[in-house]
Amino acid sequence: MYRAILAASLAFITASGGALAQATPFDTRYDPAIPDFRATFGYDFGEEITPPEDAIDYLYTLEAAAPDRVEVVEYARSWEGRPLAYAVIASPDTLARIDEIQSGLASLADPRGLDAVSRDALIADLPAVVWLSYGVHGNEISSTDAGLRTAYHLLAAQNDPIVETIFENTIIVVDPTQNPDGRNRFLQTFRSARGLEASADRYTAEHDEPWPGGRYNHYLFDLNRDWFARTQPETRGRTQAILDWRPVVVVDAHEMSGDSTYFFAPSAEPFNPEIVQSQRDAQDLIGRNHGDWFDRLGYAFFTREVYDAFYPGYGDMWPTLQGAVAMTYEQGSARGLEWRRRDGSMLTYGDGVDHHFVASVSTAQVVAENRERFLSDFVAFRDSAATSSRDPQAMMLSLSGNRWSAERMARNLAAQGIEVGRVAPGTSACGARFDEGGFLVRFDQPAGRLARTLLEPTTDLPADFMQEQEARRADGLGHELYDVTAWSLPLMSNVDATSCRRTPSIATEAVAPEAPIERVTTDHNAAWGYVIPWTDAGQARLVAALGREGVTMRTSDLDFRIGDRRFPRGSVVIPRHGAPDDLDALINRLAAESGARFEGMESSWVDEGPNPGSGNFLTMRAPSVAMLWDEGTDPTSAGATRYVLERRYDIPVSVIRVGSVSRAQLDNYDVLIIPEQGWTGLSGALGNSGTAAIRTYVRGGGILVGLGDATRWLADSDTGLIPAQRERAADAPRDASAGSGEIVDGTVLANEGELQVLEAEAGALPESSPGALVHVEANENAWMSAGYTDGAAALVMGSDIYAPVSLGDATTALRFAARDELLAGGYLWEEYADQLALKPFVLSTRQGAGHVVAITQSPTTRAYLEGLDLLLLNAVLLGPAHSRALR
Repeated sequence: MYRAILAASLAFITASGGALAQATPFDTRYDPAIPDFRATFGYDFGEEITPPEDAIDYLYTLEAAAPDRVEVVEYARSWEGRPLAYAVIASPDTLARIDEIQSGLASLADPRGLDAVSRDALIADLPAVVWLSYGVHGNEISSTDAGLRTAYHLLAAQNDPIVETIFENTIIVVDPTQNPDGRNRFLQTFRSARGLEASADRYTAEHDEPWPGGRYNHYLFDLNRDWFARTQPETRGRTQAILDWRPVVVVDAHEMSGDSTYFFAPSAEPFNPEIVQSQRDAQDLIGRNHGDWFDRLGYAFFTREVYDAFYPGYGDMWPTLQGAVAMTYEQGSARGLEWRRRDGSMLTYGDGVDHHFVASVSTAQVVAENRERFLSDFVAFRDSAATSSRDPQAMMLSLSGNRWSAERMARNLAAQGIEVGRVAPGTSACGARFDEGGFLVRFDQPAGRLARTLLEPTTDLPADFMQEQEARRADGLGHELYDVTAWSLPLMSNVDATSCRRTPSIATEAVAPEAPIERVTTDHNAAWGYVIPWTDAGQARLVAALGREGVTMRTSDLDFRIGDRRFPRGSVVIPRHGAPDDLDALINRLAAESGARFEGMESSWVDEGPNPGSGNFLTMRAPSVAMLWDEGTDPTSAGATRYVLERRYDIPVSVIRVGSVSRAQLDNYDVLIIPEQGWTGLSGALGNSGTAAIRTYVRGGGILVGLGDATRWLADSDTGLIPAQRERAADAPRDASAGSGEIVDGTVLANEGELQVLEAEAGALPESSPGALVHVEANENAWMSAGYTDGAAALVMGSDIYAPVSLGDATTALRFAARDELLAGGYLWEEYADQLALKPFVLSTRQGAGHVVAITQSPTTRAYLEGLDLLLLNAVLLGPAHSRALR
């Protein structure tokens, strides 16, 4: 069918030459009543890089020119206040009944309320929604102009049979710039470096973005990893918009290396097991149509390589798990206007715009010509989830322990269209008792496949794929895992979860996404003051808020008991004496904002443990926090850490450029955070003077916190700030000089095993972990482990494993669990897991009057490890209390 339609379309194209608004891959005649780019901005599509504000303005220009076929909707604002908007493009008849259509699509998305006749009637009547999104990475520039060009083409093309079919059967949503802050940052760099003519030399300044580059949004997040975590306003707005429209196909258009060609679906292995065959078949259907167009137009492409369909946080995977056929398209990037490839050929910005434009129109064409198929498959996906009887059938989430994260997780799930029910305290279900209540998430619901993926400890990788990866490793080849292998929200949130083989019959109350977390108070007499148990990050948030109000507080290094009430180490007491006169109103108001728990203390007498006047209670104050920034640090680590502290816990972070450290007034800050290192590393960026300034800061009483591979710098012999040593691979040859020199000792090899030992790199590090969740255990005598008596889960990535540290040199506050208890979710290489077991996760040591804390795997990765937020807050809030600096 497609080849016949393609041939007819191409025949039309050939016959329609002349009187063109501008040259396009389709050579279509355009309606002059629809403003083209040259008339609007003075250049054609692909000739210049359109700023984000102009991209949105052009949508409104199109809406003004064709109000019966275009409606522009602003769905969010970026951190920097830029609008994010999409254009709904449809025929006048369709747009006139858009509310009715959205209602019908919502009914198809929840087929539990439909009988077969009603379902079939809706499928026969409704248009299919195609969501085309562009520019999620701000420096992947060509897709935005391709999206604008697609919108123009659909509205202005005259007597085009493909466009007419698209209007007859679909609604097209064009979201041209998903990351306006990043795009603006890229354009500032490009414009400042631009000269008399564009340079194709990849090493010239217009192609060489300074830190942090335009890829990321304001808080330096990779927005293509944020879809289920929903930490950023851009993502929150977009996920809600997709739930509003229920598209059957979603395109996420990207760019890749300028030496590459063009990638479109089918995706690479591995596929998430919740993807159904109809979705894979549809990817193939769309890909074949793209292939026809690209072959005819002479565009090179590839499929089924590199870009997989496994991690649910991608811009293609999250919609896929909602029932859409969602795909990543990747175009080789000019990263400017011209790029000379290594083979000598030239890639232009206009080439990228052309290719994305053709793929966009081709996508809409396939859906339009198969409307009923796509709608039927979408309904079948949602229905198969709603009627599933797979084991387990549900998950119970406990409110005991980490109440803050459990409440936040329930709301996040609900905001993704997943039905979550609150259960009352004292409920028993699935072999467990929920004394403080909890949440029930059934998997037999329309969004059940997404819910299962997000909540189960492990999403299984295909066995044959992993056998192939192990074989590649044995042959000395790299693995083909594109992203992390684990993302279980209960594990990452440190929330106790219980699987249910059968869905329990218990009363529940629906959780609303925007409902505030209620504070918990008691009726205990507060004549002396209050106590805030140190149990989760919500409690720490209340402490931070009180500190900003100037309230005097003290934190305990030991557990204590008052009557039958036990308070864990880290808990904070607030004496009424010396507190503000409005302490009662203040703590109630701030606890309501944080959803925190506090209790009254009638006196300072305790029945077990230290009294508040003991030396085991340390004075707290609102910390002043700084963080290293710029060259030498990893942008996503710096951004996520700043985001977690500022936007989740209202703790301001002053960022200091690495190159300015040597002359900065570091003693103005209680805490200095070093995020993970960038590819250039910290040593060169800091220099000897910067390193010396940080040493002086710590010894004077500062709290220095290193995240992830910043531990390497802390432990370096030239830095000397923490006595930690990275381990080589346990099975690597130890003779670093083996094989060196012109003449080496001869060997007789008895078997291939001996050959592999000799071929291995001498002194090699452990093979990098692609990302798995592992259990960590607490040292209950360490202040940095407060709140983690029952342990937690950490995400391990990379190859860094640190040797055990002598008790006299440093404190191991948390360590990785024993081998048989280590893996919590995902996939680890066996030898990596063997070597990681029982090794340090968090180290701390005193340096002069201050402390150095090394968290060997970052707790702020993508800001989605909420169960480790308290770990960072321990360093930031409890750390200064342990400083011996004179106040």
